[in-house]
Amino acid sequence: MYFFSKFTKKKYEIINYSPPYFLQKLPLLGKFYISKSLEKTFLDKTTPKYVITCGKRMAGISIYLKSKLKNKIKILHIQNPGIAKFCFDMLLIPEHDHVSGTNVINTKGALTFFKYDELKNRYEFLKQDNTKLVLLMVGGENKRYSPHGIDYLNLSMKVIKSLKNFNAKLLVSVSRRTPKKAIRIIDKSFAKYLKNYEILPMSENNPYPDILNNIDYAIVTSDSVNMISEISTTPIPLFIHKFPKESGKILYFLNDLQNLGIIKIFENELFQFNKKQLNTNKTTLLKVNKFLGL
Repeated sequence: MYFFSKFTKKKYEIINYSPPYFLQKLPLLGKFYISKSLEKTFLDKTTPKYVITCGKRMAGISIYLKSKLKNKIKILHIQNPGIAKFCFDMLLIPEHDHVSGTNVINTKGALTFFKYDELKNRYEFLKQDNTKLVLLMVGGENKRYSPHGIDYLNLSMKVIKSLKNFNAKLLVSVSRRTPKKAIRIIDKSFAKYLKNYEILPMSENNPYPDILNNIDYAIVTSDSVNMISEISTTPIPLFIHKFPKESGKILYFLNDLQNLGIIKIFENELFQFNKKQLNTNKTTLLKVNKFLGL
C-alpha cells in the first residue's frame, strides 16, 4: 500500500485485519464468509476504488470483497495467492514464482519502500579517516530451511577475511528471523577479530534505509528476497552470501540477478564492479498504471 501511495501519489488507508485460520487455508470460502467488521469497513461507507491485499493468507479476503462489491472495486493482490488467477483483477507476482497470465504482472524481485535518491544523508560522520562502510544484512530461518550455527560462523569468518585489508567499519543488520544464537555467534566472532564493527538496533532507532546513502559495500544473505531487492535498487556493490541449502526459485532469482550484473556472489572479498541497478518499482508502476488506465 505504501508503494502505491508513494509512487502514484494516491491517498490510502491501511486496514489491519487477520483472517480466521480456515479462511487462510481455504481462501475460496471467502465467497461465503460473513464478517461484521469488514462489512462496517467496506460496505457501510464510500466504497474504495481499489483494494490491495498482500500475501497468500489474505487471498480469502480479496475473494470476500469481490463477491460482495462485484465490479464496484478492483482487487490488486500482491504475491502468489496459490489459487485461480481469475479470482482477482490483477496480481503482482515475482517472476521467479513462474506464474503468468493476462492479469498477472511479474516483478523482478520484491517491491521496495524507498527511493535511493530520496534517502537522507545523516551518517556521513561514520566515515572518518577515509573509513569504508560495509553493511552486512543477515536473515535467518525461513520456510525452505533453517541455517545452522556453523553457517553463521562460516559467514562471519568470510566477512572477517574480506575486511582484512580494508580500513572499514562493519555495520551488521539482523532481522526478526535471525536466531539469538546466530547473533551471539556473529557478535563473538567479530569482537575477536575486528576493531570496528557495530550491530544495528532493531528498534525505531535503526538507521536503515537512510544509512544506505553512506554505504560502500553491502553483503546480504541469500534467504531474503526483500533485502536483496532493496539493495539491488541502489548503486552500492552488492555481494550475496549463499547459505548451503539455497535452491529452487530463490536460486533462480539469484542467478538471474547475477547474469544481469546486479549482484556478485560473496567469495571472501569485496571490490568495485560495474553494477547494474534493479528498477522494479518504476517498471511495475508503469505496468500497473497501464493495466488500471491511470
